[in-house]
Amino acid sequence: MEGFPHLHLTLKDDFTAKYPSNPPQRTAEELKLIEWIKANPAKHASTLRGILEGLEKSSEVIEGVRLEENLPHIPADTGFLLRIPEKTDVDALSHALGLELVAETEEGLMFVSTSDLSFPKLSQVLEHFAAGTGGGSALSVLDIYHKSDDPNRLKNILSPDVYSLLPLKDKQQYIFELGLQTASSTRTLKWPRVSKRKSESQDDFIRRREDARNKARQEGEEVWSASAERRVDELKPFVLHYGGEFLDGMMYGASSDNAHGVVFPDCVQVRIQMTGEGFRDIISNFAHLFEVSLPPDVEQPNAGEDTAGGIPPVTVRAPSSSAATVCVIDSGIQENHRWLQSAVHHSSSRCFIPGYQPDDVADQVESCVASGGHGTRVAGAVLYPREIPKEGEIQPIAWLQNARVLNEKNKLSKNLSPESYLESVVHCFHAEPKFTKIFNHSINSSIPCPKHRMTAWAAKIDQLSHQRDVLFVQSAGNLCDGVGNLANPGLRSHLGNGLQHPEQLLEDSSRLANPAQSLHALTVGSVAHEVFDHPDARSFAAAQFEPSAFSRSGYAPPWRVVKPEVVELGGDLVHSRTSPMTVRARKEQSVELLRSTLYGGSAFAKDGVGTSFAAPKVAHIAAKLQNLYPTASPLLYRTLIVQSARWPEWAEQENDADKVLRLVGYGLPSLERATSNADHRVTLITPEAREIPSKQLHLYTVTVPANIREAARDHRIRMDITLAYTAEPRRTRVRRNGYLETWLDWHASAMEEPVDNFLKRVKKEPYRYYPGFHWKLHNLPQYGDATGTRRTNGSAQKDWALFDAHKLPDEFAIAVCAHIGWNHREGAGLARYCMAVSFEALDADLPVYTSIQNVNVEIEEEISTNS
Repeated sequence: MEGFPHLHLTLKDDFTAKYPSNPPQRTAEELKLIEWIKANPAKHASTLRGILEGLEKSSEVIEGVRLEENLPHIPADTGFLLRIPEKTDVDALSHALGLELVAETEEGLMFVSTSDLSFPKLSQVLEHFAAGTGGGSALSVLDIYHKSDDPNRLKNILSPDVYSLLPLKDKQQYIFELGLQTASSTRTLKWPRVSKRKSESQDDFIRRREDARNKARQEGEEVWSASAERRVDELKPFVLHYGGEFLDGMMYGASSDNAHGVVFPDCVQVRIQMTGEGFRDIISNFAHLFEVSLPPDVEQPNAGEDTAGGIPPVTVRAPSSSAATVCVIDSGIQENHRWLQSAVHHSSSRCFIPGYQPDDVADQVESCVASGGHGTRVAGAVLYPREIPKEGEIQPIAWLQNARVLNEKNKLSKNLSPESYLESVVHCFHAEPKFTKIFNHSINSSIPCPKHRMTAWAAKIDQLSHQRDVLFVQSAGNLCDGVGNLANPGLRSHLGNGLQHPEQLLEDSSRLANPAQSLHALTVGSVAHEVFDHPDARSFAAAQFEPSAFSRSGYAPPWRVVKPEVVELGGDLVHSRTSPMTVRARKEQSVELLRSTLYGGSAFAKDGVGTSFAAPKVAHIAAKLQNLYPTASPLLYRTLIVQSARWPEWAEQENDADKVLRLVGYGLPSLERATSNADHRVTLITPEAREIPSKQLHLYTVTVPANIREAARDHRIRMDITLAYTAEPRRTRVRRNGYLETWLDWHASAMEEPVDNFLKRVKKEPYRYYPGFHWKLHNLPQYGDATGTRRTNGSAQKDWALFDAHKLPDEFAIAVCAHIGWNHREGAGLARYCMAVSFEALDADLPVYTSIQNVNVEIEEEISTNS
C-alpha cells in the first residue's frame, strides 16, 4: 500500500429525493378478475362477507369440539389467507382492513389474523365498496382462503421438504423448526420525529437524531423480545399436551435460559420435537405460524490423500498485539498445533454445544487419523492461504478465536440451532478484549437452500451483520461426490444423466446451500488451481480457475442475487474416464492445509477440497484489510474484497455473462488490488461507513483531470464500482424491496454527462439524454450483458465497464439512493454502506493514480474547509 494508498471519495452533497415507483405489472388473470370486481362490487362484497361469517361460525364450532376432547385452547387470534394482486403494499392493505399482517408470500397471498371475528373495519370497507361510496381496499382482496387444510395455505407455510412428508403420522416423532410472527407492521412502532434546531450544526443534528432513533430501536427490540416470549407461551400448551420438547433456548443479545426460541425483530424461531399429531394441530390452528421447515443438516467436506511427512524447521511467532482477529466458527481447533498455537487467542476459546464443557474446544472430527479435522484446516487457511510455510520465522497476520459448534461427526446437535449459536458466538466474541469483526463460517446445510423465503439461519446472519457491524465470510456449500437423491443429486448422478462440467453446477438442485444465500454475508465459492489430465482420470476443470466440480452456484434465491460474490482456490475432484464412473479427490487437485494431529497423522498435507477451505482464504484478505484500516467498519473490507475481484481468463472469453456470474460471481479477489494501487490504477473509497435514511440521496464526485480526458483515443479505461450495505431484515417479508428496512442502489454519470444533468436524471426530473457506459450488469438487465439478474438485487452491488478515456466527463458523479423497504414510517428507515470506485488504464503508460490524486485531494481539502 505504501506509495499508492486508496484515496477518499468526496461526498459533494446529500438530498431528500422522491423516487417514483413504477406501477405494478398485473397478470392477465389478475386484470380480468379486478375488472370483474369493479363491475360487480356488491356481489364481490357479499361473497367476502359470506366467507367471513362462515369463518366466525366454524371458529365457534372448533372451540367447542376442542373443549369436549380436552385439547389445548387455541389462542384468541384466528388466521386466514388473503389472495391479493402481486406487489400490493401488504402493510398498507392490512392496516386499511384492520387486520394483523402475519406474513406475505411470493405468490400474491398474505397471511393475516384477527382477534375480533366481527371484523369491524373490514366489514365497513366492504359496506362502502358495495355501495360505491369508498372502500377501495376491497379491490385488493381477490379471495379469502379460510380452511386450515387449504393447499394454498399449506404450500406456503410448509417448506417443500416438510410438505413432501404429508400426511404426518400421528405417533411418529418429528423435529421441525417453526417461524412465528410477532410484529405485524412498522405502523405499530412509533419512531421519533426529530427536527433540526436553528442554532444546531448539521453534525450535532445528525448525532441527536441517531441517538433518538437508537433509543427507539432499543425500546422496539424490548417490545419484540417480549412479544416473542408471549408467542412462545401461547405455543407451550400444544407442546406439553402432545408430549413434545423445545430443543433450543431463546436468544436475544445475551442468552436467556428460561424461554425457547431465537428472536428476530418480526418473528421468533423455535425448534420442537413432537409427534405428527401435535404438529398437525399447530399447523391447523396457530394463527401466527408462517413457516414450518426441517432443521438444516451440515455437509461433510471431501478428504483426499495424506501426503506430507517430516517436521520442517519453521518458527511461528505471535501476531502483532494490534493485529486483526478472525473468529473461526467450526468444529473446534487443535490449539497446540505447531503452526497455530502462537496465533490462537486461547483465553477466549469456547464450545457452544449443549451438554459439552465450555472448554471442550479441540477439533475432534471423526476421532481418527484419516480425518485431520475440519476447524483446524479452516483456521490454517486463514493464516496460510496459499501454502504452509516450511522454513524460517513466520508472523501470522491475524489472531484466531475458536468457537466450536460442531460435534465429533462434524454435525450440529439437535439441541443447537444455527440461529442460536450465531447469536451466542457474536455476543461472546464481538466484545472485550478483541471486539472481533470478522467471522469465518465454513458451515452449510448438505442440501440446496429453500427458494420461497430467507431462512432463519441466513436472516440471523443478516441481522447480526447490521446490528453488530460484523462480517461473516461464508462458504457456498458443496455438492456431494456420490449419487445423492432426487432432490439433491450428487456429481455421479449428474454425470450419469449426461451433463458435462460445469453444466451440473447450473442445475437448480446445485444452488447455494443454506445459509450461503444470506444477503449481507460475503459468500465464497471454489475454483480449481490447476488441471489434472491422466490416461485413466482427469479433473473436472479443463482450465485454471474454472469452477470446482462441487462448488454450489447462484443466482441466490429468493431474489436472484449474484452469489457467491467471489471465489477462491478450494481444489477440485477427478473422475475416471471409464465406466463405472468414479469420483474422488487426489493430492494433485487438493489444496495444502494444516491437519489436526490429535489422533496421529501429519501436521499438514494436500488432502482436502471444498468451499469450506476457499472461504478462509478470503477471510485472510479481510484480516489484512483490518490491519490497514483497524477502526473501519467491516463493510469497507467487504466492499474492497468484492471491488478487487476479477473474472479469470476463461470467463472473459465466455459469451454467456449470466453463466459466469452464477458460477464464479465477480471472480477471484486480489490482495494487491484490495489493499493498494499502482500508477495506472486508482481506487477511491468511503473510509468510514455512512448511514443513509430512506428517501435520501448521497452524491459523490470524482474530478477527472484533462490529461486523462484528452488522452489518445486508443487509451482504454476499466471502471469498477462496488457498493456494500446492510439494513435490518424481516423474515416475514418475501419481496426484495420489503425484506430490508431500507434498500440501496447506485447510479453513475453517463458519458460526458454534466453533474447537474446527472442529478436531475437520478431525481427523476426532466433531463437531457447522454449515452451511458456499457455496464456488465446494469440496473436494468436489458442494458447489460447479464439478463438473468440486476446489480440492485443484492447488498453487495458491483459493476464494471470498459471505454475510451476521453468519454469520461470532467466531473464523474455517483449517487447512492436509499429507498423505503419494510419500514414505511415517515423519517424512519436506515441503511449503512461503504463504496469504492476504481479507474484503471489498460495501457499502463497513462498515470491515472497521480493525475486523479492531485486534483481530488485538493478538492477534498477545499470542501472540508468550507463545511
